[in-house]
Amino acid sequence: MPTPLRLVAGCLLLIAATARAGEPVQGARLSGRIFERASVIAIAGATVWAKSGESVVSDAEGRFSLDVPAGAVELTVTATGYDPAHFVETLAPNVSRTVEYRLMPIENGERSRYTSRVVGTGHHEGESFTLRDDELTKVPGAAGDPFKVISFLPGVLTPIPLLPIYVVRGGSPGMNGFFLDGMRVPQLFHLVFVDGVVHPRIVDHIDFYPGSYDATFGRYASGVVDAATRPARTDAPWHGEVELRLFDVSALAEARLPGGVQVLAAGRYGFPGPLIHLVAPGVDLSYWDYQLRVDWRGLTLEAIGSFDSLAISQAQPDGSQAVSAQFMVEFHRIQLREQYRKGRLELEAALVGGLDRMSLFSGEGVQKLGLSARLNARLKLSFLALSLGADSEISRFSADHFATDQTRAAPDELGDLAGDRNGIVGGAYAQGTLAFDRWLHFPAAVTAGLRADVYNANGVTLLGLDPRVLVRLSPLKQLELFGGFGQYTQAPSFPVPLPGIDTFALQLGLQKNVQGSVGVRVKLPESITASATGYYGRFTNINDVVIDFQAASCTSPPPESIKGLAAYITRQSYGSGYGLELLVRKQAGRVSGWVAYTLSRSERVYSCGLAASDFDQTHVLNAVVQVRLPWRLSAGLRFNVQTGRPYTLLQADLATASVTGSRNNQRLPTYVQLDLRLDREWVFRRWAMALFLELLNVTYSESIYGVTFPKDPTLMITRYDQPQFQGFRWILPSIGARGRF
Repeated sequence: MPTPLRLVAGCLLLIAATARAGEPVQGARLSGRIFERASVIAIAGATVWAKSGESVVSDAEGRFSLDVPAGAVELTVTATGYDPAHFVETLAPNVSRTVEYRLMPIENGERSRYTSRVVGTGHHEGESFTLRDDELTKVPGAAGDPFKVISFLPGVLTPIPLLPIYVVRGGSPGMNGFFLDGMRVPQLFHLVFVDGVVHPRIVDHIDFYPGSYDATFGRYASGVVDAATRPARTDAPWHGEVELRLFDVSALAEARLPGGVQVLAAGRYGFPGPLIHLVAPGVDLSYWDYQLRVDWRGLTLEAIGSFDSLAISQAQPDGSQAVSAQFMVEFHRIQLREQYRKGRLELEAALVGGLDRMSLFSGEGVQKLGLSARLNARLKLSFLALSLGADSEISRFSADHFATDQTRAAPDELGDLAGDRNGIVGGAYAQGTLAFDRWLHFPAAVTAGLRADVYNANGVTLLGLDPRVLVRLSPLKQLELFGGFGQYTQAPSFPVPLPGIDTFALQLGLQKNVQGSVGVRVKLPESITASATGYYGRFTNINDVVIDFQAASCTSPPPESIKGLAAYITRQSYGSGYGLELLVRKQAGRVSGWVAYTLSRSERVYSCGLAASDFDQTHVLNAVVQVRLPWRLSAGLRFNVQTGRPYTLLQADLATASVTGSRNNQRLPTYVQLDLRLDREWVFRRWAMALFLELLNVTYSESIYGVTFPKDPTLMITRYDQPQFQGFRWILPSIGARGRF
């Protein structure tokens, strides 16, 4: 029997235990912010889970506050686009702790990286190959620049490797157009080297239209490159990065200011001289560019500029000091643009001011001051989209002598390019896109438009009227058919695009390209698409260039109405371009890339008949493969094979000191190039570092840039039967490091 004392003690213990069981558990509070690793980007919408069951979602600034039990607390943090992260916090009762968690972004292995499409981008319709996302800076063979990737696409020929001279569907290089954020710019590439004039990491996307595009693009008769930059990020108060390579250094900074102002600035300075001296000791090249963009409530202010200098030193025959000559090009643009959208209506208005300068080796140059404006409107209804637009430019061209320390050895060298003149150009378009989906029960649309452009300079006025029609339909989910036909006119142009050279020699008349294309695209498993496109263009009165600066059989004389440099290298011609473009592309997964094959023919009518043009290349193959590996490592290669362009080999009759033969009857050797690239990134708490290695032309192939013919000192004639190829073998390494924070 228990004693009364034991009974009392047991009752007291039972009462105390019951009281403790009813007490609330002591807790703690966990507060903090969630960021992306290696940056100051706050992550909104991240979920913080406690194993005990509590959870909370971060706000727009990445902040959260969560009440949890005291002791060891196991947490999981998740967010879309980031790898989940796990943390353990040990908290004392009634304590509040502030923390900072950082999540690792998911690598881009499953996102679409390259897209080719037939629908429009903004105001534009037509078949285009679109490049997007930061991964474009890792395309092998492009040395980190997305503009270089254009040369790897179907329909594009690069007759002289290392030079940014692109021939699109049989046209002339001067017939291509370049746009940046709606602005017309004279070039998107630096001279000779591999960089574009815009920092790669501010490019939002690039649309390449090889042909058969709509009436919203005008004043160009061949391909169009339409690039767009991005505004500064709004997910962080600031961001920056610095990149150093063997031949240049670049930097980028962006900030979010009070009042919703976004500021982005970038620039690059190139110093490839030491690398060039390995193959050409007397050649010096330097370049720089800058970009500034300020956005506020639909209003955008932009300033961009680019400069290139190519200097060549030649020693005197007596061994005295070398004589140096410089070729220089530069351009600057400032744009104020307003974009407005309300319901189904989109409006864009812009004002652009520009300065272009170009100087030859003699110091003779030309300067252009320009002011342009444009207005575009688009109304999208349920089955009809209407587009209207107009743009104009007023320019003042003046001759100048930029090398003030040199003698005016050739004051008329530029000829028609440098004469003081005023130029006025303007254009307007109207077009509609009618969708037949509701009647055909599958996607289908027809776009019809008309464009008019007028040019005036030195008392000459030209007018071009360009009707265009595009069709696209998808009768099956995996099948897409597309086509287009139209006329594309352009004022006389210098055969190679350069700053400060336009609206000249209007007496030569308009260049015309009446072209059409038709294609089919099939969607296959594993994110693979295959397409085939056939095209034909008829060229009238186009401006070609004499590539090798050598006399050749049945070469047409220069136009009588022009003089100077333009007359020396420009030839007006008629002809055609036609071919077939095949593309197989894999867009997502650990392995991505494309294989592009172009079978083409470019012809010109010479004085002795029809023959291949100087730019003709029959076969061009580009294979681009990228593999994303563990540990944030990626590897890629690009393989290029292209048949040589033609040249003229004549037979010499030594008895009569004469030569015979047909135009462009031989071809330069086939060119083969292999490029490799490796990227590795390390992501730390507040910053990240990437190392990359790229080797261009691992095959050590010879780039032939011209053909010369020796002179026979005995017969005093040029031996056109003894061609000598001018070129060099090279390997270009691109090694560098990039830090971002």
